[in-house]
Amino acid sequence: MTERQKFVEQLRELADFYATAPDNLPRPPINELVYVEKDDIPIIIRSCRKLSKTASGGYLSLKKSLDFSTLNFRISQEEVCERKVVGKKWIPEYKQEAHFQDQVQWECKPILKGIDEEAEQKGSGGI
Repeated sequence: MTERQKFVEQLRELADFYATAPDNLPRPPINELVYVEKDDIPIIIRSCRKLSKTASGGYLSLKKSLDFSTLNFRISQEEVCERKVVGKKWIPEYKQEAHFQDQVQWECKPILKGIDEEAEQKGSGGI
């Protein structure tokens, strides 16, 4: 049995359990967060079709919405994007000495190109 087959079987076991359980049995939220590597991204793009893309806290999230849940594939932004300094911002003294802080933009092509192309093909106007 492959890892994928085992995972699917475990999900079926969970579904079968809740199918026979009373309605008032508490159910766990099924919002899956999966940390992935750069090599996983093309597989995720091909498999998930429509994805939303967000960046926060140094991570890039590729989210696949399902009727009952959201799959959140997360990767370090530095691993798939190029950090470009586009300016400097002066930070006045507060709890540390005054200093300049880099203002950055992240360019995430070409590995994430498939996500934007898929969105444009479906007429969503981008992500």
